[in-house]
Amino acid sequence: MKLLATAALLLVARIAGADDFFASKVEPLLKQRCFECHSHEKKIKGGLALDSKSGWENGGESGPAIVPRKPEASLLIKAVSHVEKDLKMPPKKMLPAAEIALLAEWVRQGAHDPRVAISKPAADLAADGAWEAEFQKRLDWWSLKPMRRAGPPVVKDTAWSREPVDRFVRAALDAAKLPPAVQAEPELLLRRLSFVLTGLPPTPEQVGAFARKHDEQAYEQLVDQLLQSPHFGERFARHWMDVVRYTDTYGYEWDNPAKGSWEFRDYLIRAFNGDVGFDQLLLEQIAGDLLVKSRINSELGTNESLIGPMFYHMGEHRHGSSLMFNGIHQEMVNNKIDAFSKAFLATTVACARCHDHKLEAVSQRDYYALAAVFTTPRWTSRVVDAPGKNDAAIAKLKELRDAIRRELAALWGSTLLTPSSLKGALGDTGKAKPQMHEIAYPLVRFAQHEKDVAAAWIELKKEWQTAREQRRKTNAAFKPLADFSDPSLPKGWVSEGDGMTHGYVADATPLIALEGDAIISRLLPRGYHTHALSSKLPGALRMPPEHVVPGKFVSVQIAGGEFGGYLVIDDHAFQNEPVSYLSNAEPQWKSFADAELKNGVQQVTVEFATSSLNPNFPGRTGLAGLKNSDFGYDKRSWLGITGIVSHDAGGTPQNELDAFTELYEFDAPKTGEEAWMRTADWFSAAVKRWCNGRTQAGDRAVLDWLFVKNLLPNKAAAGSRLAALVNEYRDVESRIAFPRTVNSMDERETAKAAYPLNVRGNVDAPGQPVQPDFLRMFAGRNEVAHSKGSGRLELAEALLHSEHPLTSRVYVNRVWQWIFGTGLVATPDDFGRLGAKPSHPDLLDWLALEFVREGWSAKKLIRRLVLSETFRQSGTVGAAARELDPANRLLHHYPTRRLEAEAIRDSLLAVSGRLDPQIYGHPILPPRSVVDASKRLFSGPLDGDGRRSVYLQMSIMAPPQFLVGFNLPDLKLPTGKRDVTNVPTQALTLLNDPFVNAMAKQWAKRLVSASHSSADERIRIMFVTAFGREPDSGELQRWAAALRDFAAPGVGDVMKNEAAWTQLAHAFFNTKEFIYYH
Repeated sequence: MKLLATAALLLVARIAGADDFFASKVEPLLKQRCFECHSHEKKIKGGLALDSKSGWENGGESGPAIVPRKPEASLLIKAVSHVEKDLKMPPKKMLPAAEIALLAEWVRQGAHDPRVAISKPAADLAADGAWEAEFQKRLDWWSLKPMRRAGPPVVKDTAWSREPVDRFVRAALDAAKLPPAVQAEPELLLRRLSFVLTGLPPTPEQVGAFARKHDEQAYEQLVDQLLQSPHFGERFARHWMDVVRYTDTYGYEWDNPAKGSWEFRDYLIRAFNGDVGFDQLLLEQIAGDLLVKSRINSELGTNESLIGPMFYHMGEHRHGSSLMFNGIHQEMVNNKIDAFSKAFLATTVACARCHDHKLEAVSQRDYYALAAVFTTPRWTSRVVDAPGKNDAAIAKLKELRDAIRRELAALWGSTLLTPSSLKGALGDTGKAKPQMHEIAYPLVRFAQHEKDVAAAWIELKKEWQTAREQRRKTNAAFKPLADFSDPSLPKGWVSEGDGMTHGYVADATPLIALEGDAIISRLLPRGYHTHALSSKLPGALRMPPEHVVPGKFVSVQIAGGEFGGYLVIDDHAFQNEPVSYLSNAEPQWKSFADAELKNGVQQVTVEFATSSLNPNFPGRTGLAGLKNSDFGYDKRSWLGITGIVSHDAGGTPQNELDAFTELYEFDAPKTGEEAWMRTADWFSAAVKRWCNGRTQAGDRAVLDWLFVKNLLPNKAAAGSRLAALVNEYRDVESRIAFPRTVNSMDERETAKAAYPLNVRGNVDAPGQPVQPDFLRMFAGRNEVAHSKGSGRLELAEALLHSEHPLTSRVYVNRVWQWIFGTGLVATPDDFGRLGAKPSHPDLLDWLALEFVREGWSAKKLIRRLVLSETFRQSGTVGAAARELDPANRLLHHYPTRRLEAEAIRDSLLAVSGRLDPQIYGHPILPPRSVVDASKRLFSGPLDGDGRRSVYLQMSIMAPPQFLVGFNLPDLKLPTGKRDVTNVPTQALTLLNDPFVNAMAKQWAKRLVSASHSSADERIRIMFVTAFGREPDSGELQRWAAALRDFAAPGVGDVMKNEAAWTQLAHAFFNTKEFIYYH
């Protein structure tokens, strides 16, 4: 009976997963590739229908199309593989290999197909009125009904019921005439509590203290101590990371890094440790960028709310542009809808991608309304440093820059520019051919025509006047969207980061050199320069969609380096490659055409960004020019923007030659000497104006030429005030932290966007556009459809409405599962018809309502649960309970639970003494047996530097293999409940894995180096450390005998025999007790 009940629970979960796989992967493929010839709606060739399960079971003229679990024997797989000459589907062109593999895998898994009736598209159901009737019928389901506030029932045994929770449980047990188990022994309770709350074994000190005093007060103090441990946040963050499919990479072919994923992981750890209410976390993950008041972490200087929307960026992303090939973008949208609806609603909305949901009150229109919600915002990188974090340093840098400029003005003002110095800077002019806009142009002409300089001057002046007039006429066709005469951006353009906020400079502003002997690196032109104060400061400028910008073209005058660049983005696509990286110090014009939109693209935008604000940096290897081992952390990068114009014709604005106005304002010189004196005066006047702070148009070009030719001094004398100022500037700049950025969302200056309903889920058959909205089953509880933007904030607020039937129920059920192993609803991701019904519905509702009443506090909820007698029960199962309730749905004992993969690895580190308790930080590369530098799959230290498993890099392509062996879930998919298997490879891992052996050796070294009175004493300490309890006399004798067997005879003192103690430690790791708790 027990095996049957347990199997039934597993079957429910397995069917739910199979339904998801069929609805999200298989059915869309069948509709796209097969329904044209094999569906009742179109036609049925060869008698084979693939729009229902019975269709392929009955088969066509050749017999059943599928033999479940045998793809090699299935006609469908043979047909799509084109392995037989007379059996080819489609007949003209074979399906892509990935699609054939998907169908084969579906058949191999048993060809699960939940379709009882023939598949109908949403439009057909709506037309015949069937959907409306079905929708109303489906609303009558337990999880969609309002929560009931039923008080805790009255029970006879009030002494057992410490918490109201216990009264609900005891009432159900009494009704079944089953007694609860006795309370667990103190050492078992301590070990259980430690693993449940921190994921780590109790320390020997905790074991000793609780053994001495384990009354009610001591137990409550222990609970509070563990709830306050920083390891609590690590433990519960990892639980939620399963639900939101946390990854450090984007998988697929190149496994690109997911920018800021580790910031999201640390954000969750901080949130759980700080007991941030789940209502706040929900708001932040769905719409953290839209909150009127962000949650600021003043200690870290972090905008926590802005990290939340990284939730959307998890999961698998394809390389290239996500809109490059039709279907890729839709797969990514589906993943986000699936994660959102399961995480917060335990509803399988993704099953409505191709048609109205087969079982739930979710229409196909609902699916695409959510798709519109999630694709309206810009998917981009945001700075999560708190506003003002760098203000003091920035103010100081500005002050120092001004002081350096004044000192430099005094130095340059005393510099004598002479004809001879100018001639010397020119060098050999015999074959020189500078362009007309270059400062050297007239100088070279003078040098080449010194004998007839007057004629040359007159010719040059006419040439300059003619060219300037032509250029001004040409430039009249370019409409400035921003002339940068003041620090303002065009309407609709959005900036990000301190590099833009503080990057505006006047013409010829000095850029202070950050190293070497030079005072400045160059003189910056007027405009925005993210590195004007520091190349650490991030900056981005985001253009509005090209179709709303006046003119057929937009041209931007840009400079950049160190991976500063720009991206052209179609329809706010999730991923865009390649990025165009800049490597020009002098601004150049780049044009973007409002070209004809193709492939269903609705709009095109452009983002200019430093590397830290480029959501696709570093991208796949080879594109950015980075070393393969470079993950793009903490890099200097810069961008300059000095002009933005719109225009209808091609071309770009031309230099209007303003730099030469003063040179040509007088009559022609009579001699070469006079020409050179006048030229020297021209240069000197520009220097003087700069020194006086009155620079005019063209002066920067003149000064820049002098600067490049080393005619202006650029080194500070040792011990001078100027040298001191430069050194202080560099010191202040060096202490600015690199920006903290994550892939998040941005709706500033973004219009609401509809999403086309794909007919039958076919990406090549877009139907009517659907406006952003929430699920109709919750109609009247939100205002998403009336929002100005995506509606994400309204959506989040709707989920937190006091009458919402799912949000608090779903989260409370997850917490219950994390504490007890199985939720009150055994299917935490599915509260629908394929999911399980609650074992204690009144308890679930009472907890959910109390959870909301107590401020959505996870710690209060968890404390309530672990203080209950229900939690404190032993694992003893009575004969009656085993017979009547073998699956323990009535909670008559605490179940035996295997440690999760991370807890097993962390226990090995903790027990061996290798655990590094440091929290937060960049991902640690796991050890890998196969390295692939082209995908940044490098091997890390065997023990992960002693860090907890939550900090190991979670690569979709190559997750940590030790964890995979113990049921780490598929990182691409939301997972509410992990599988727990018991397979031979796990035993082999504990026996042979180099990490396990290394930890055994590490533990043995510590033991041998300690001063224990005897081998028995040491073994006793090993028991306490590994199992959290003392050994009995029989165990002590057996383990002592094992030690003697491990020690080579006649080798000497067994207490110093490290090899023997290593084998003994390894044996401890291989016991069931080490990886289970009761």
